[in-house]
Amino acid sequence: MFKVISLSPTKTPFGPLLFSGDLLYGLKKASELGYDGVEISLRDAKEINYPWLKEILLKLNLKVYGIATGQTYYNDGFSLYNSQKDKREKAIRRMKDHIDLANKLGSIVIIGGIRGKFEIDLPIEQQLISGKEAIREIAEYAFRNQITLVLETINRYETNIFNTLLQIKDFIEELKFPNLKILADTFHMNLEEVSYRQAILEAKDQIGYIHFADSNRLAPGWGHIDFKEIINVLIEINFKGPIGIEVLPLPDDLKAAKQGIVFLKKSIEEGE
Repeated sequence: MFKVISLSPTKTPFGPLLFSGDLLYGLKKASELGYDGVEISLRDAKEINYPWLKEILLKLNLKVYGIATGQTYYNDGFSLYNSQKDKREKAIRRMKDHIDLANKLGSIVIIGGIRGKFEIDLPIEQQLISGKEAIREIAEYAFRNQITLVLETINRYETNIFNTLLQIKDFIEELKFPNLKILADTFHMNLEEVSYRQAILEAKDQIGYIHFADSNRLAPGWGHIDFKEIINVLIEINFKGPIGIEVLPLPDDLKAAKQGIVFLKKSIEEGE
């Protein structure tokens, strides 16, 4: 399991990111603290200077494990399930640009907030069809580029699309793309799943990425989630992928980052 921290090169309304607006500092701290790599939250992949990033990653011995894409929705309002065709197409274009960047970095691309929400005052059936076709188009593009996409579970208070692991599992089985997997986020699971263990076991073959955040969205260990149970079941299913610390920068960025890595190292060592 790889220890990963979520960063953003730009300031964003999306809260659970560390060192937001100062990517270089965040990368340096990630390396100093002992993370294996980072997840980078991007509004637009074209805003990243790839040669600069490649050089810094090599110098700091870090890897980009994931590219988060929700800022496209939170900042610009473009989403995959949007009822407006032009906004769906802009979200698809952004996703394809993220996939192109991921191809250079060898990273996973996350479909989280960018899926948006169903507009409840409009017919749901058409939104379902349009969103599914948008994800199908992106999954096919990613498949051709040998990139894994992960659909993230998000709680009902933030979206009304895909709240549980089982919902995403069923959707993935319907689309039948081998490169489409699940991102299981403990903060959201705490609100939606009856049992962490049962949910992970039921979706074990599709889980490709994990986010760790505690019940209050602080660093793991600062809330009431039983991470020992989660680590044990991840070991049981032989999960070898990234575990990303995606938490609020409280009490500050550095303290949250330190708590994240200390907790991950200790939990994984004890589980093994």
